[in-house]
Amino acid sequence: MCASLASGGVMTEPAQTAAWEVVLDAAERRRIALRLGGDLVGAGLLAVGFGLSVWRPDQAQVASLVQAIAALVVAIPVFIRGLPALVALRPRDTTDQLVSLAVLAAMAQGSFATATLVPLVLDLGRLFEERTSLGTRAAIAGLRQLQERVRTAVRLDADGQETEVALTDLRVGDRVRVRPGQVFGIDGRVLHGSSVVDQAPITGESRPEEVAAGTDVFAGTLNLSGLVDLEVTGAGADTVLGRVATMLRQVVDARPPVVRTLERLGAGYVPVVLALAVTTLFFTESVERGITVLVVAVPTALVVAGPAAMVAAMSAASRRDILVKGAAFLEAATEVDALVIDKTGTLTDGRLAVTAVQPAAGVSEDELVRVAAACGQGSLHPVARAAIAEAEQRGLELVDLTKLDALEEVHGRGTEARFGDRVLRFGRVSWLAECGVSAPDEAEGTGVAEGDRWLGTLQMRDTIRADAEEALEALRAAGIQRIVLATGDRHFEAVRVAVALGIDEVVAEVLPEAKLDVVKAEQAAGRKVLMVGDGVNDALAMAQADVGVAIGARINEVALGGSDVALLTDSLGRVPELIALARKTRRVLWGNLAISLGVGLVLVIAAVQGSLSPLTGALLHDLSALVVVAHSARLMTQANTDT
Repeated sequence: MCASLASGGVMTEPAQTAAWEVVLDAAERRRIALRLGGDLVGAGLLAVGFGLSVWRPDQAQVASLVQAIAALVVAIPVFIRGLPALVALRPRDTTDQLVSLAVLAAMAQGSFATATLVPLVLDLGRLFEERTSLGTRAAIAGLRQLQERVRTAVRLDADGQETEVALTDLRVGDRVRVRPGQVFGIDGRVLHGSSVVDQAPITGESRPEEVAAGTDVFAGTLNLSGLVDLEVTGAGADTVLGRVATMLRQVVDARPPVVRTLERLGAGYVPVVLALAVTTLFFTESVERGITVLVVAVPTALVVAGPAAMVAAMSAASRRDILVKGAAFLEAATEVDALVIDKTGTLTDGRLAVTAVQPAAGVSEDELVRVAAACGQGSLHPVARAAIAEAEQRGLELVDLTKLDALEEVHGRGTEARFGDRVLRFGRVSWLAECGVSAPDEAEGTGVAEGDRWLGTLQMRDTIRADAEEALEALRAAGIQRIVLATGDRHFEAVRVAVALGIDEVVAEVLPEAKLDVVKAEQAAGRKVLMVGDGVNDALAMAQADVGVAIGARINEVALGGSDVALLTDSLGRVPELIALARKTRRVLWGNLAISLGVGLVLVIAAVQGSLSPLTGALLHDLSALVVVAHSARLMTQANTDT
């Protein structure tokens, strides 16, 4: 898109920037430039020294001096990183410690070409390895650029007057106006107007979507057709876009438990390698063999094994609209054998429709629906949205929200609206009873009351997701042995869904705390629990589970913030895909470890036997690291194929 819209807070598109400039900050670019510059100078001096030794044999001392300078230019950065760690006996910087020793040994022997080429080759390999992390970092930079496309917005005052303000001045609850062709700079809920929007940057959905009053839109979305007024629900870092960027930054720094274990074992690695190199030197009296042992023992491939697999896995997951908050959760997903799952909005579409209106004596159907809709305004719960939809279908005028003195949603129970002396409630029959409302014994459905007066019930039903049965079958095939449906809905509705989908156990009419108890009970039985939900009522259970998955998390701040894995789509089929990807990642990770350890062992044996020179050892060492990176890239290519 090439937008040049000055009004309404839309800035022109930023100029195209080189990918490496977007992904790397100024300090990182400077560091890489210095590394490359030093490597180029060292390589140039080495070439000059080699040329002098070949074409001017009488200048052998000058040639040797030039090569020594080349070795110092290349080796000084390695010494700065490696020698302090070696003296302090730190388990970190293992690669630089061993390379420092190898270079010092080569320089002491007068092998300045070897002292230059070994760090040069290893540094080239390190640059290739660092490139593997740029995919996720590029995604972060892309999200940042998407956020920066909009700097201002048109805010509406109480009289509907427009004022252009900076996005940083907006607060939750403010009203803003967005015109056709402009980009939404905030998360918001449409109050007036309708339009068609392109949400592909946020949801991955390439097809334009229609929005109208009550619909949520997200920062970064393009308004294609109509003028809309909306209420701000999130701005800046508190938008879905901002939170996703934060999650991706967490992913870059995450390390799986198996990698942390290897790092702990690495504390004794350098002394063992040193002992092996000294032993080789003692028995063979060959300094070159000792140097080669130090070079090939650098554990680059081993160090890369975990991060390469995890970065590739995270990139593959993000392409499937799956955001994993940390490598530990991806690893935990390989072990789950029990599923606790919510019903409304998770197994079902969550788009409830009123099937029956049952008013009490002396109450009209329209009055009952009007009160329910008044309570439901401002709530995203499917029950509330269904009541509002029924009122609109009947042509009933909704209560102006500005006339309400208070509107409160009691999570897991219902909603309460107050204006003047009137108190309206819409929710569970049991909750209404707690509020002093006497309901008939036979009352079923969602109750409506004014004060302590019973007004009647609304019967509702939603449909099972088209992909629910297939997704649960795939989960069972993936090793899920037990499925429990935990829902706040009526027992009858829960059983209906459970029977249709072959679910093992139903726990219905429960509050969020009770869902937490369901997860704890499964864990107490020795099971690894995967919890899948879609909102506030599931947050506690998702936090307790071994892996908590929020489905459709792009529309729910609590779900996005409280889950271990967020699915930025409503497809339940992404859950078995998550488990499949986690298990593929585990296989790739252990394959990486086998490759790195196996190749390393072979190279060390060859070095001890004198079959390798230091330079050949360095080249083969780098090749093993690149093989590990290529092996990890299979995860990304498989994701592309699946897509």
